Amino acid sequence: MNKTAQPIVKDMHAISEPTDLLFKGDDIYFGKPHKNTIAFIDRLNAQMVKNVAVFGTYGGQEKIGADIQQMLRAKGINVISEVFVSPAQSWVFMNRNRPNDEDVKKASAFANRAARKVST
Repeated sequence: MNKTAQPIVKDMHAISEPTDLLFKGDDIYFGKPHKNTIAFIDRLNAQMVKNVAVFGTYGGQEKIGADIQQMLRAKGINVISEVFVSPAQSWVFMNRNRPNDEDVKKASAFANRAARKVST
């Protein structure tokens, strides 16, 4: 079982082995998830991916997680936990020095909560 974070690239294949929990994150690109994220979710198989925990970063919009959750649910994939969103630097001036140490602690707590929900 792969337990490492990997970037989604243009020609990445869908998940090919049973996965109990997938963490799927993205940031907003002109008001919507990145095209690679959309293509990746389109290739996901609900029988291979049991649960997904969604997170995202944003410069000025927080809707990123809800958009990804909606795409996953439309595929019949269970979305667990709340969406975790964190401010991130956008352009030069928005959310400068984010994510910071406190944001990272919050992200870690989110991941632990999500993992506990799958293991119980």
